[in-house]
Amino acid sequence: MPALPQMVSLRCGAVTFALPIAAVREIVMVPEITPVPETGPFVRGIINLRGRILPVLDLAMRLGFGRGPDSPEGRILVVEHDREHPIGLLVDDASEVLRVPEGALSPPPELTTGGATGAVSSVARLADRLLLVLDLDRVLADPSVALPAILPEALAP
Repeated sequence: MPALPQMVSLRCGAVTFALPIAAVREIVMVPEITPVPETGPFVRGIINLRGRILPVLDLAMRLGFGRGPDSPEGRILVVEHDREHPIGLLVDDASEVLRVPEGALSPPPELTTGGATGAVSSVARLADRLLLVLDLDRVLADPSVALPAILPEALAP
């Protein structure tokens, strides 16, 4: 029997997303973020993580939800887009690792104005909630290009 896929759940505002655990190296508290000029609206700056300088993307801004947390109560997910260049994703919270049952992943409905070009690759149907699974390649594609906004009415209960 194959192992069930594991996902890290994360929150941007009131919306819960997920990333495959294989893409997440670690979750850290938010240290001081040093702004860098001329980096675009989604890049919050850089951090020093145990001697390594990492760029930090504001995931809420990247997804069209407005500015993410300014307080140290947020979290940074260190993700591996490629092994040479890890990136930090600033989120409101990241606290759970979940096993997604076989057959619980389905394609997303037309959640975004851009359809298949959006950041959501699938929806995980759990017993108590839905998780929007992010396509990390699309999220981290050219940060100077805005992703299609997720329509608020599509997320309403």
